[in-house]
Amino acid sequence: MSTDTSVGTTRYAASDLTRFAEALLRAAGIDNDHAAAMTARMIDGDLLGHRTHGLSFLSTYLDRISGGHIGSAGALETLHDDRAAIAWQANRLPGAWVMGEATALALDRITDHAVVTVTIANCSHIGCLQSYLLPFTARGLLVTLTATNPGVASVAAPGGTQGVITTNPIAMGIPTWNDPILIDQCTSVGSNALFDDYAAHGERLPGEWLLDAAGLPTDDPTVLRADPPGTIQSLGQTDFGYKGFGFGLMSEALSIALPGYGRRTHPGRFGQGVFLQVIDPARFCGSDAFLDEVTHLVTTIRNDPGAAGAAVRLPGERALSARRDQIRDGVLVEPQTLARLEPWARRSRTPLPTPTRAPITMPPPSTESD
Repeated sequence: MSTDTSVGTTRYAASDLTRFAEALLRAAGIDNDHAAAMTARMIDGDLLGHRTHGLSFLSTYLDRISGGHIGSAGALETLHDDRAAIAWQANRLPGAWVMGEATALALDRITDHAVVTVTIANCSHIGCLQSYLLPFTARGLLVTLTATNPGVASVAAPGGTQGVITTNPIAMGIPTWNDPILIDQCTSVGSNALFDDYAAHGERLPGEWLLDAAGLPTDDPTVLRADPPGTIQSLGQTDFGYKGFGFGLMSEALSIALPGYGRRTHPGRFGQGVFLQVIDPARFCGSDAFLDEVTHLVTTIRNDPGAAGAAVRLPGERALSARRDQIRDGVLVEPQTLARLEPWARRSRTPLPTPTRAPITMPPPSTESD
């Protein structure tokens, strides 16, 4: 079987995709504000090139809404608030909307504090982490975000064969005098959604990124759905996977233990714990000194001539370039994405969006975001 995961795609106007997705969410029972937030986050995931967390996730959201796993009623419950440290229980409200509220609160509170931290227990899936970083870096703020799902265990400990944690992405937005550095990466080789994407396309992985049930490396994505299931390798894989697993444990401590929404109660697979922390460099060395230092580092990196045939790039550089290109030329969407949504559109009598460009070839999905 081929390892080429390029697929035919078509471009659509972001505004058309937005109207389409919001209409399907509203028809499924999600209120206007929640539907708008969920849609904006999915479209931005596509704009940044993280198509596994873009519009392709809408069919999953619709399934979860119909199953009662994403709610649109009720309110955020505040467990603790001392202005700089806030803990919420989200009661399975839409993750994108909850994160929008957390972002607005953190941006407001950081004007009076050097550090603001928000933890969130039991919100629904929040989507592409990288998408949440820009409002903070635009203000010259340093932001760290990690999220995980205590109901999913797909990554084994080094030497193990049973999943004990999941892919646990960690993101950081670092402002510079120019484009920000946008880090968004799993603490495993790739995300659950990434491997689902390869399996759905009937493709082998580019490398032996998974372990089968016996703990042997494999490039077959279907082992994750086998009985017994395989597991995802931590960053560093066989030789150095203990390092990636250590980062995964850091994410668990911040986004599960700190919000108080963890694995010991065996929650369902549809809720997430989130850790969001914002730092204002102005209250430490000063904004200019911070930006000068980070920009100097970026300049040093860019001055590297690079290996033959290789391009030196920074985290987030490709995502920001993709975002600018797709805002201008239209958003790339796979035909399979709309095929999965067609039954929902037919039931709600929502017309499918009209393409703006003929199909083109799209590169493989990114491994960066969970």
